[in-house]
Amino acid sequence: MAALDATAGRRINLHAGAVSDDDGRVLAVIGPSGSGKTTAIALLATRLGYLSDETVSLDESLRVHGHPKPLSVISDPNHPQAKRSVSPDEAGLLHPPDEAHLHRIVLLHRGEDDSGLVPLAPAYAIAEMVEQTSSLAQLEHPLLRLAELIDACGGVWGLHYREIGARLDELVGLLDAAPQLVVARAHHPGGSVGEAAPGTWRRAPWLDAVEYDDELVLMVGAEVRVLAGLGLLLWLALDVARTPDELVTTTTVALGEHPEAAALVADALALLAEDGLLLAPE
Repeated sequence: MAALDATAGRRINLHAGAVSDDDGRVLAVIGPSGSGKTTAIALLATRLGYLSDETVSLDESLRVHGHPKPLSVISDPNHPQAKRSVSPDEAGLLHPPDEAHLHRIVLLHRGEDDSGLVPLAPAYAIAEMVEQTSSLAQLEHPLLRLAELIDACGGVWGLHYREIGARLDELVGLLDAAPQLVVARAHHPGGSVGEAAPGTWRRAPWLDAVEYDDELVLMVGAEVRVLAGLGLLLWLALDVARTPDELVTTTTVALGEHPEAAALVADALALLAEDGLLLAPE
């Protein structure tokens, strides 16, 4: 942890496992505790070089600074909390090349859904990845850094699975799979709207935001939300403080007339304020 703390504000640190082929192309599998990272890496690293089963640290060149610590494995299937440490060599894991760079990203979703690998929309991928980072908010433009990372790695895939052993070929094959198409985006650097006239709504101060066609991923403090539909439209409209009537007009122009437009806008504003994304009139 001390090594990771020393990189705060400089590197992207992910709660992820990582393996690399002989060409230094890294596959990262990301997920919370209990998602199956260690089991996935223990199996993948019999075919690819072992970099880490828990933490991946990335510099701006996307070089992976691995942490190949001993694996914590279940020693008794009847008591899954009983674990022991096994060294990489004892586990028969392969060694990685001296230098490796992130090439593909997978988010682990273990459960009853066994549909395999599916491409993820960038905004939702970013939001999920943020939950598995350390010290991300200390980076300059943290969400933009993740968006650029996703573009450089050909997108993000979600793996929906029950048994990871049945998905190894898919995961290894992803290193040679075609990248996803890059999705156009706009960056809204962190800031605040400033002074607001009486009766007007405004954005809460935000740390960073990245807008895609139909979604916006927004970071306020350490919290991240994905906005779509009316919520997205309202947040974008509040580049300056505006009254509810002005916001109703804006949404009507964008979405068309609706008999309940004022009530719908009022409800959406209240929800956004409840989530800490907007500031209500004082």
